[in-house]
Amino acid sequence: MAKQSLYVNFATTEGVAQYAWLNKPDTGSDFSDGKYKVTVVWNKDDAGVNKLKAVIAEAAKREFGDTLPANFNNPLKDGDTTDKEQYQGKFYATFKSTKRPGMVDAKNFEMPEDVVIMGGDVIRAAGAAKAYAGAQKGVALYLNMVKLISKNNTGAATATDVFGEDEGFTVETKADKIEDVDAGSNELDIDDL
Repeated sequence: MAKQSLYVNFATTEGVAQYAWLNKPDTGSDFSDGKYKVTVVWNKDDAGVNKLKAVIAEAAKREFGDTLPANFNNPLKDGDTTDKEQYQGKFYATFKSTKRPGMVDAKNFEMPEDVVIMGGDVIRAAGAAKAYAGAQKGVALYLNMVKLISKNNTGAATATDVFGEDEGFTVETKADKIEDVDAGSNELDIDDL
């Protein structure tokens, strides 16, 4: 009989992304770990939460049998046990990878690298759950693929988003100066730029 894999594959239901580091690894701060990662948040009544609980339970059983060790670290967190407002009344889990995960749109087409998934976007995550049994014991959720369902966060607002256009003073750009010089003469003085 073949040995059962310790990894349990999964695909989550739709959830809201938080703290997304998917286009580049998390680096540069005191809490950075150099990994690609995203936290996904679901309502407590989401049917997918029970499916993720079952995946975590199966991964734990494959490593620990029918009895969980003391101080077992469950990767699915109850948002009511934290003081972070965005998690209240929700469940959340963080998925991580040392490699950049594949990213697809809602129709499973590969997304261009310049599309950045941010907090507030609705996503699904796919990967594998595996228990760990070192000094700490629990289940880790490894990230292989992310599906962008809804792009809700396009980044910080720019001046044109906030103000629109008004009549009045405009800054002359280098391109404008070149066009003016080209229209007036064939000579271009480098000092004009």
